[in-house]
Amino acid sequence: MELKLYSVSELAGILKLHPKTILRFINEGKIKARKIGRSWMVSENELKNYCHAELSNAPIAPVSSGYEASEGRIDASVVVEMNDQDPEKASRLSNSLMAMLNSEKGKSGGTRFDFIYYPDIHKAKYTFYGDPGFIANILKIFDELNPTKGK
Repeated sequence: MELKLYSVSELAGILKLHPKTILRFINEGKIKARKIGRSWMVSENELKNYCHAELSNAPIAPVSSGYEASEGRIDASVVVEMNDQDPEKASRLSNSLMAMLNSEKGKSGGTRFDFIYYPDIHKAKYTFYGDPGFIANILKIFDELNPTKGK
């Protein structure tokens, strides 16, 4: 059985990638290659393993995202708009949300809340910034306030 070897430039043509990308994949171990003289060569089997990694028997190494878990690394935001909002009810809701935020200060530091009321169109806009858990709790509150919930 003849062993078929491919050069970096041949692989670049086959995979429709830049030769530097092929070299980077070789250096990262994504494509197994061997150096013959001054050139990297990839066997036909290794090319198949790379192209069909999900079908190959070679175990796939876990991919690290490069991020370590740390508190405060992820922030989220949400904008909630309520149409046909009475100005007094909008203000009362805003004050209640602000009181909730102030009471949770220790747990949800770094949160921010903005409130805008548009009297000409009777619309209230509530904007929240904070960690994803805080944003999820805010959305649960507004979900409970939704008059069409369950319809």
